[in-house]
Amino acid sequence: MRKSPRYSFDPGSFSDLDALSEASQYVSYLEHTASRLRDLSRARYELLNLSPGDQVLDLGCGLGEDSRELVSFVAPRGKVIGVDSSAAMIRQARQRSRKFGRAVRFVVGDAHGLQFPDATFAACWSERVLQHVADPALAIREMVRVTKPGGRIVLFEPDHSTLAIDAADRTTTRSIVLTLADSIRSSWIGRALFGLLKANSLHDVTIIPTPLVSYSLTNTNKLLRLDATAKAAVRRGLISAEDSRQWFADLRRRQAEGRFFGCLLCFTAVGVKTSKVRPTR
Repeated sequence: MRKSPRYSFDPGSFSDLDALSEASQYVSYLEHTASRLRDLSRARYELLNLSPGDQVLDLGCGLGEDSRELVSFVAPRGKVIGVDSSAAMIRQARQRSRKFGRAVRFVVGDAHGLQFPDATFAACWSERVLQHVADPALAIREMVRVTKPGGRIVLFEPDHSTLAIDAADRTTTRSIVLTLADSIRSSWIGRALFGLLKANSLHDVTIIPTPLVSYSLTNTNKLLRLDATAKAAVRRGLISAEDSRQWFADLRRRQAEGRFFGCLLCFTAVGVKTSKVRPTR
């Protein structure tokens, strides 16, 4: 039997993957989370309003899953360009996308200063990336800049402070949720998307809440790394090691009895660039 992957990293480390000596665990994590969220991603592609021949930006492309799927919307003459700050991720994306030829291209780049001229893309896509960048407002401003008038920007981000877990020990639960949120650079980005898109003069801004519901402690832990977060909470002195042990024992019992419940609220944001956009600074 194939064992489930084990991860021993800090979720906040996605902010600078290339600074790590070993990135293979992050590749495994991205593969796992992408497979779990694949249907949700596909449901959002239509929001980009793409046509054959369009050029679309996938910002924070990671391993390139979305880039490869978006190719079908712009074929045969269109192109998808994936950008990621991690050279390791870009190498992986290129290796996995060879059969697509020139239809998809991957480059190392900084979300805060995209290397493309104004009005380059018919649409911009970004999924679970802004939570890790230093300045989400600047990254959004850059996406607006490189999008053509009339083009759409589609973003998908979690709001980690909304994590709800049914557990007997509320105090420990609150401490672990707080620690998880504090480990992410911009953990409140989900709730901020509406204001950020409006501040960049986008119109028809729409926010679609998406609850990620889980009835499995195992799956929730793989997605959110509750075990690593609990250890961090112990190190911070927010909870004791015994608190952590009893909390997980409670959750394991709930899973065994079929009554585990967890939910993280995420937000899809869609905005359309007007002909005259004056981003705020």
